[in-house]
Amino acid sequence: MLIAFISTVLLVSFCYAFIKIKLSKRAWRPVKVEGLTKVKQHTVGPLELLAESSLLIEYTFKGEKYSCQTAYTESLYNSFLSKKATYIYIDPDNPTQCLHNAQTKWRYAKLWLFLALIVATCLVLKELI
Repeated sequence: MLIAFISTVLLVSFCYAFIKIKLSKRAWRPVKVEGLTKVKQHTVGPLELLAESSLLIEYTFKGEKYSCQTAYTESLYNSFLSKKATYIYIDPDNPTQCLHNAQTKWRYAKLWLFLALIVATCLVLKELI
């Protein structure tokens, strides 16, 4: 049982590393933020991330309007509120995919990986004691 659990944790770790490498190879393009709204979900999404604020960002890419929900970034939010030119990075092949949107998914994966490692550590310590 313990070996299966540790194997699963290692498999998830390798998958996480593969996704991180794949996302870092994308050719992200900067676009100017036209609208920004701070949102906090209460009913939709993973339970672990419901308490965190996020940003709903509006932008134009190749003449079409898009929006995406991203992780809350205080510097981005403050920059937009102070009426400075604010930019985000998007995937040109899929304009609804923002860089910080991908980071939100990473935080979710990191949280589960961290919790799995804690459980594995507790199981190992239990066997030793």
